Amino acid sequence: MSMEPSRPLSQSGPVRISSLDLGECVAGLVNVVAKGMADQVASHDLIPLEFALLRAFLRQEEWTTTQLAQVLPVKPSRISRVVTKLADRGLISRRRPRKDRRVVILTLTEEGKAFTVELHRRVQAHDARLSVGVTEQEMVALASATSKIMANHASLSQSRSSQPLGVQ
Repeated sequence: MSMEPSRPLSQSGPVRISSLDLGECVAGLVNVVAKGMADQVASHDLIPLEFALLRAFLRQEEWTTTQLAQVLPVKPSRISRVVTKLADRGLISRRRPRKDRRVVILTLTEEGKAFTVELHRRVQAHDARLSVGVTEQEMVALASATSKIMANHASLSQSRSSQPLGVQ
C-alpha cells in the first residue's frame, strides 16, 4: 500500500488508500482473526456467535439471556436460539431460581466447560500464530490505540444522541 494520502474521488486517476487508513487496517485484522476463529470452531460444528457465547462463560459463570444480549452484538431472540442449540448439545444448562421463576440462569455443563476451555485454547494458539513477530510493546500499543478509538466512538455516539434532531 502507498503511504500517499488518499485523494478525493472527484480527482482523476486511481484512488490510493494510505497504509494508515483505519478502516483498511481494522478490516484486514478483523478478517484474519475472524476467519481463524471460524475455521477453528467450524470443525466442532459451531459458528463464531455460538463460540462467543460459550466463551462469555469463561469470564462469568452465570448469565441470563438478557445479560448475554448486552455483551454480544445480537438480539435477545437470537441469543435464545443459540442457547437452545447449545443446551440441546449438552453444553449449557438452564435453571430457574426459586425467588423469580421468570428468570432463567444459564451455566456451562461440565462437558461444556471442558469443551469451551479446549476450544478457547485452540483459538488462542491460532491467534498466537498470527502474532508471530509482533512484540509485546506493539501489542500493548495496539490495545491502547483500540481502547482510545472505542472511547472516541462512545463519546461521538453519546454526543449524537444528545443533539436535537436536524443538528449535526
